[in-house]
Amino acid sequence: MLHTIQADFYRLFRSKGFWISEFFLILNIISGVFFGDTGHVGIQSPQKVKTTWTGFKALVNCSNNISTTVLFILIIIAIVVGVDLNQKLYKNSITCGVSRTGYFFAKASVIIAISFSQFILSYALAFILGTIVHGLGTAPHNFAAHFAVTVLIQLLCSIAWASIATFALYMTHSIVAIFVSFILGTAVLGLPTVFFPKIELFKYFGLNFNFVLASDATVAQNSALVALGFIVIFALFGLIIFKKQDL
Repeated sequence: MLHTIQADFYRLFRSKGFWISEFFLILNIISGVFFGDTGHVGIQSPQKVKTTWTGFKALVNCSNNISTTVLFILIIIAIVVGVDLNQKLYKNSITCGVSRTGYFFAKASVIIAISFSQFILSYALAFILGTIVHGLGTAPHNFAAHFAVTVLIQLLCSIAWASIATFALYMTHSIVAIFVSFILGTAVLGLPTVFFPKIELFKYFGLNFNFVLASDATVAQNSALVALGFIVIFALFGLIIFKKQDL
């Protein structure tokens, strides 16, 4: 399992696709710092994003941009897992003694590590550039605690999206399924709120969270629980499908 993880990181860092995706992720952050806005996917947060990005403001504004960060995470999933399944390279690991469960969790470990690193890169770059260009700014009330909650729940939400995408990938072995599941999932997960607006739980199905929401303990707790639910369900189904498939 450890060798599988090491091989994935080695291949990832040698992939042109990885460095190209990182370039555009960095470019997106730079756009926010210099022009006060960034690209986004799906429904944008209602908070106004087009403002001067001081150091602290950059962190707050960057938290509204989780959908774009998730998209870059999915691109890396396509490189790490998608290519393996599409070209059936996983046979090499399995025939060499790695169990399917071990292979699955090795890939999951890489995905979690990549998700965490993408958020760290995004926030660190936004804060450093924002501080250099516009100054440090003023930290909001209880900033450290709320920011820690924001990063934790956004990480859970991104892993939830990754679980949905990898479930589709294990089911179809198609790299396209990763992005189709994200696009369709964004639309489909918003439907329960439209048809059942009075059911509070459905409001969290969008798997979207930002700094402003972190001040509400109930919203933060429910967002985390829903994200964990999606992670467990789709990871479990993904593992079951992968274990039952023929090589």
